[in-house]
Amino acid sequence: MARYKVKGKDCQLKVKVKLSFKEEIDERQLDFFSSKYIRGLLKVQAKKKNCIEFYGPIGISLFDRLKKPISKYDFFFIMEQVIDITQKVNLNSLILRNVVWDIHYVFINETTKELQFIYLPLTNDKKEADVLRFMEQIIYASKTMEEADTEYISRYVYFLKSLTSYEAEKIEKYIFSEDRSVVNTIKRHNVGQSGFITDKPQHYYEHYGRGNADEEATGLLADEDTGLLNNYDEEATGLLDTQCEQIHYASMYRLLTNETFLINKPVFRIGKEKSYSDYFVANNNMVSRSHADIIARGGRYFIVDLNSKNRTFVNGTPIPAQQETEIHDGDAIRLANEEFEFRI
Repeated sequence: MARYKVKGKDCQLKVKVKLSFKEEIDERQLDFFSSKYIRGLLKVQAKKKNCIEFYGPIGISLFDRLKKPISKYDFFFIMEQVIDITQKVNLNSLILRNVVWDIHYVFINETTKELQFIYLPLTNDKKEADVLRFMEQIIYASKTMEEADTEYISRYVYFLKSLTSYEAEKIEKYIFSEDRSVVNTIKRHNVGQSGFITDKPQHYYEHYGRGNADEEATGLLADEDTGLLNNYDEEATGLLDTQCEQIHYASMYRLLTNETFLINKPVFRIGKEKSYSDYFVANNNMVSRSHADIIARGGRYFIVDLNSKNRTFVNGTPIPAQQETEIHDGDAIRLANEEFEFRI
């Protein structure tokens, strides 16, 4: 598995990727990236025996960005850029699975809201790219702002579930139906044809319409072998800051551990797969990796069993898979043999 080292200075992001001994660089693809820059993909700066260095506009990891509340517009702006990069990868006859589909290693510029992906020009065969799974990573990492429309994520989740495979045109059409300005903005600016990269802060901000190179947007990134940008200073970044009203969340009480956790997202997943669950059920092999979703909609709450092996129960009654079952304050929820109490 590749290892990532990330550094940020002034207005430039640098990522060093050290490959494993099983991974081989495709020189043809590497030459392509050395001569052409596709906006949305970090550009190759240097290559050593088992190491590739990339650079691009300054940014933080998408994982860190999604720790802060996000608006409906910006949620779909991110999703549309995912579609956009897959289209450009295909247009340039590149290999979709060579894109690093991991929100820890996708970067977002806080001034322009543009995503930057890593493309590893490798020869060795790997499993197919799972773009839908990547979109799922974004969904379950997102924390939404309090807005008039609070149900857009749950609608999007069930639209994606209706797809048997990743279909860019269908997803783009759906995003257009939710907010046509998102698609129009990205298509109008033709993201991917060219990009402005400079190590001069003043030039960068002048290019993007920001009068001054203020300290707010320069934010140095952590330099760690893990590639996780853990030192993200939330007070120093100004992306989409909004004073949110105090929100009351429902909660779940886990009987075994006396633990209470908040249902603080429109679609909240519970399971034993830590990477894709909002609440991770440790030390219970009876619970499925992605066991159940709790959905908040219009002040009401619903639970959906995700085809779990050992079922989901509400007040002792098993519920059907992939169907919403409304739950109320005080209901006993059981995932396999793990017991919870739902509280409002």
